[in-house]
Amino acid sequence: MKDSTMMICYCSNVTKNEILIAISNGATTMDDIRSKTNACTLGLCEEFNPEKRCCSPEIITILKEAREINP
Repeated sequence: MKDSTMMICYCSNVTKNEILIAISNGATTMDDIRSKTNACTLGLCEEFNPEKRCCSPEIITILKEAREINP
């Protein structure tokens, strides 16, 4: 997985670390992450993400990894 300073959501400029902070502050779902970070809310993936794809699969993976570490 990407290092914590890597950009996850290019549309809203949200890093992995910001997502991890949201999780440590109680985020447990994709909706929680959207609410706490604004990640995956603008729908401009094809324009801003260098890989031309949505960040939601990466966010879901981060959420799953966090659950495995802190069930």
